[in-house]
Amino acid sequence: MTSILAAARARISNERLGYLSVFAFSAGAAWLCVLDIVLKQPVAIDFKSFYSAAVAASRGLDVYDVTVLESIARELQLPHEPTFPYLYPPFFAHTFSWLARLSPDTAQQVWSSMAVVSYGLAATFAVVAIRRATRGDRDAARGPAIPTVLLAFIAFLAWSLNLRNSLAMGQVNPLVLVFICAALALSFSGKDTPAGLALAVAAGIKVTPILLAIPWLLQRRFRALAGLAAGLGALVVISLPFGAAPAWLEFLRRLPRMSHGSKIPGLFDPGTVPNFSLAGFYARLFGQDAATIKAASVITILLLLGAALALGGRAPSPPRSLRMLLPLLVTMVVASPFTYVHHVLYIFPAALYALDRAAKHERRLEMGALVVLISLATIDFPYVYERFKAPLPPLVLSVNLYVLLAIYALGMYMLWRERREGSAAPGAVAPGRGGQPTRGFDRGAPIAAAASEALAPARDSDAPHGLGSGAPATSASAGA
Repeated sequence: MTSILAAARARISNERLGYLSVFAFSAGAAWLCVLDIVLKQPVAIDFKSFYSAAVAASRGLDVYDVTVLESIARELQLPHEPTFPYLYPPFFAHTFSWLARLSPDTAQQVWSSMAVVSYGLAATFAVVAIRRATRGDRDAARGPAIPTVLLAFIAFLAWSLNLRNSLAMGQVNPLVLVFICAALALSFSGKDTPAGLALAVAAGIKVTPILLAIPWLLQRRFRALAGLAAGLGALVVISLPFGAAPAWLEFLRRLPRMSHGSKIPGLFDPGTVPNFSLAGFYARLFGQDAATIKAASVITILLLLGAALALGGRAPSPPRSLRMLLPLLVTMVVASPFTYVHHVLYIFPAALYALDRAAKHERRLEMGALVVLISLATIDFPYVYERFKAPLPPLVLSVNLYVLLAIYALGMYMLWRERREGSAAPGAVAPGRGGQPTRGFDRGAPIAAAASEALAPARDSDAPHGLGSGAPATSASAGA
């Protein structure tokens, strides 16, 4: 047995072994969050809607008719009231209709196990993205493959981003997150077409990740955009054998009525306190004026997106692209018509990178601010509001949104600093049109790049690239 293990170990590189350790550690942390849920909790309230939609899809019924889902829930004697409507594209309900063949309890156990694996994979892909973006750091090859502090950050984010809430609700967020992180890892590895395909799956389950493709459009990364378009088309084609054609037509017909400020049958009013999206904030301010809510939400989303994209630039270096990810992901979270505590999980890859960089640079104040803000963002403040006997003003009922906007502002500051430091360097690393790194924005960059290539074998032959010391990448240190 020892010889077999030794032979297997010899075949696995230190880098891959490091990724396996990240997956095992992250999945283990997620499993601790879900263990008592699997053993004790009845069918979760959000999984109840997914499961009812899967049953409806398997029977050829309308998955978007909430009365159909309610009748299925009553027939199967599923717990919780009410039954919420299914709001996602048809691909998810129809391709997962095989869950209907399982009993509700067994299906939830399978679903929870998929969520655990998804978080492990998401963490692994996020680490891959960080390694690819920081492989120009001078000390990257000297440190351990996966620093212990990074594993500690992954465990911290599992707690602070309230992964347990997503698992307890039976939410789809971990599954969407793994494809977002996969798209990032592939994009920073220069594999644009597969990156577009991965993002297509995330957007095919939950629409808002499509916002992450806007930087590709500005950077003219047409292979990534082609992969995204091909992936979305493939999702439609894949779902057709499951009988999803009428559901796609119904989804497109209902889509305008599921936008900002709209009242959706079977769902809470947009102005309900747990909804801390921009639409929820404006609904509490403007009441029933749906047109004003929609206009204010769209304008604010465009301002948040525009500011992040303008500061990031059209040809950002890989580290700057990861810095830009934090304000972009915050915008993605608050841009949804309905945003709840479990949606904050989507900022995971950007938060992991920000914490890692703060630790490498020993920016203790920045790290403290990140820890406090991320922890506050997932506190269920509506329960706090209920402790006050008198009604609170509408502006006080959006603390989660304010915290997310503070994270956005901190992300913008870090992006500005990254851009300032990058412009001060003699030659920065920027992604080319095909997703491959190109060096420098000045005429001297090719000379520095050639010198870097000459030095690379001697520097990199000892150990694989790590996450780096945090030193800004220059043309002389980015040759790997």
